Amino acid sequence: MYVMGRSRGHDTTGHLWVEEGDQQERMIAEVAPVVPGGRTYSFTVPEALEGSLTVGQRVMVPLGRRGRLVEGFVVGLDRRVWDSTLRPVDSVVDPVSFLTPDLIELGREIARHYACPLGRTLKAITPEAVRRQRGLKTVRYARLIQAADRILASGKRISEKRRAIVERLAGATEALRVDRLLAEAQVSPAVLRAMVREGWVEVITRKEVIAEEPFDQPLTEPAFQLNEEQRRALKTINAEIDANRFSVTLLFGVSGSGKTEVYIHAIRRVVASGKQAILLVPEIVLTTQLVGRLAARFSDVAVSHSGLTDVQRSLIWRQVATGDKKVIIGTRSAVFAPCPNLGLICVDEEQETSYKNLQAPRFNVRDVAIMRAQQAGIPVVLGSATPLIETWYHSEQRSDYRRIMILRRVRDLPMPKVYIVDMRDEFIEQKRVVVLSRLMKKLLAETLHRGEQAVLLMNRRGFANRIYCPACKTRITCPNCSVNLVVHSTRGESICHYCRSRIETPTVCPNVTCREKLIQTGTGTQRVEDVLAKLFPEVRIERVDSDTMRHREQYRRIVDDFEARKIDVLVGTQMIAKGLDFPFVSFVGVIHADTSALAGDFRAQERLFQLITQVAGRAGRADVPGQVVVQTTTPAFPVLRYALKHDYQSFAAEELQMRRRVGLPPFRRLARIVLAHPREETARREAVSMAQRICEVIESTSLRYADVLGPTPCMLSRLRGRYRYDLLLRTANASSMRQLIGHLEQSKALNTKADSIIIDVDPVSLT
Repeated sequence: MYVMGRSRGHDTTGHLWVEEGDQQERMIAEVAPVVPGGRTYSFTVPEALEGSLTVGQRVMVPLGRRGRLVEGFVVGLDRRVWDSTLRPVDSVVDPVSFLTPDLIELGREIARHYACPLGRTLKAITPEAVRRQRGLKTVRYARLIQAADRILASGKRISEKRRAIVERLAGATEALRVDRLLAEAQVSPAVLRAMVREGWVEVITRKEVIAEEPFDQPLTEPAFQLNEEQRRALKTINAEIDANRFSVTLLFGVSGSGKTEVYIHAIRRVVASGKQAILLVPEIVLTTQLVGRLAARFSDVAVSHSGLTDVQRSLIWRQVATGDKKVIIGTRSAVFAPCPNLGLICVDEEQETSYKNLQAPRFNVRDVAIMRAQQAGIPVVLGSATPLIETWYHSEQRSDYRRIMILRRVRDLPMPKVYIVDMRDEFIEQKRVVVLSRLMKKLLAETLHRGEQAVLLMNRRGFANRIYCPACKTRITCPNCSVNLVVHSTRGESICHYCRSRIETPTVCPNVTCREKLIQTGTGTQRVEDVLAKLFPEVRIERVDSDTMRHREQYRRIVDDFEARKIDVLVGTQMIAKGLDFPFVSFVGVIHADTSALAGDFRAQERLFQLITQVAGRAGRADVPGQVVVQTTTPAFPVLRYALKHDYQSFAAEELQMRRRVGLPPFRRLARIVLAHPREETARREAVSMAQRICEVIESTSLRYADVLGPTPCMLSRLRGRYRYDLLLRTANASSMRQLIGHLEQSKALNTKADSIIIDVDPVSLT
């Protein structure tokens, strides 16, 4: 082993040898670099940094033979004896860090569970704006080093400008801001710089917070009281809070049952004890109304979401870290809020797929919230009217889970009546493609005539989702992905919703031997909007999808206008299915309800039930009775029968029986591996080779119930010009999955010549 500062030589046998190094005691930093691979490395801390470097800070360190500088996070500091060659930390990137030891340990747990390098995981935990101290400005202050009387009595000739600076600094009780000092003394910066060089004045640099508008809103309190079921639920949650122990409580409540009020009262109990609470909600664009109402119920509230400016995000993190903000409401990143005294975490709509991070680390916020609560020894509440099947199962089987059920709506309001319409009959009887059934048009007309509001769900954007030639059957598809281009009539374009490729919508078959007129089929939100405008020309209609809602403020405006009854009908995708609570919505229509159930994903039935139940729950939330029409070409689907009766428990029982039979979550744990390459044969060959290596590793271990399924082409077999193949790892539980992935990494079984590889532990989708 080569030791820095020692020379190499030969022993009497002629072999190379190295003298033992002198033992030294230095501060050693353990650093997790932001590079592929999960290792951490040790570096010496230069003497100049020993007093200032702290755990959690981002640093630049040399890696590799050439010492290429990469960024990393300090995850450990220890003064110890060492006798081997260690490179020094090169520099510090961030002067301060909000990565507390608890958050670093949470990062280690996430990295282990989701098979992601620790450095990359820690980078995801703290927003970039926070690390870069957005919202802070550098302010320079000046103060005298020598006493003013000594300077003035020194006999040296002092210019009037210097005298003005000395007199103002001498008359101040503390250091003065440089810009203010120069303005009042009416001198240039050059004069002050000269006085600094000569040792008369010292300039101190400080970071100060930029003044921002306060986030708090005027507090409002509704007049109603909790009902018996809500009080019983709150009592159970409060018992867990008072016990100050880890537990998971599933708050299962039908839509409109007042789960939000239970969160609010539980959070108030935590805040009254001097602790902080986090309330997590799905994507902020879906929950604008909810967040606004919750923020108005608390003082010292912080709202964290993707719509904030960098300055706002940075300042919020600082206020949370100091304990000034007691309640944190936000989306995915809020689960990492640096709370010094956390007492409760609530996850609203815990089943939402938007809680899944789609980039490495591919964590699920619900599961990370449970990890953090377990680490801190505090309760976590998961709320939903349609909980994830796994959550429902755990609430029956695990001792650290509780289940609370609220089966009645607030004020005992009735659940909306749901009608199922078989669209095959509509097509036969009307002898044409039908967007709105006769029943939907009738009930919608009656709703509008009464001056009430309606919501129509079409979970597909655009005007038409298929362009084809009736003569030669040619389809217009994306050149990069294995999907049809979607017609967007307002733009005159056809767009791929995956890679964003776009062309001017063709009207003639591109086949030179055909050249027949092309036909557009299928329905999207634009077509529904167009049909409604023709049926009800006097009605005020707004479309809500990702084509129209490009900024959060646009969605806020729509929500405000709908609440003020300036809009009669909302047409949109699943963006309108959740998070809305309007008393005058009495009708909900679901168009093409069977689309997602035919997607081929084992969670498709569950997602369809959740979507129908959630959007149906928008109707009849006040004194106006609710009605729901669900249009489908597959009315025999069991999931639709259960949705018709709002019967989640029967649906869950049947779904669990099916999953037990075929070995799917929650009875087995899944991890998805996706390989992609521009050449299909290469992608297939690499997937087959990796599957063989995985099988060999499984056979060499003692893991029970572990296997690999595939490879098979992904349901979306080509994406952005690359062919994709799927492998599914199955194990008995999360611990076995960690062990298996660890064995695979150690044996290099996951090394591949494919263009890219994705490892997704606990996937929410198999597309």
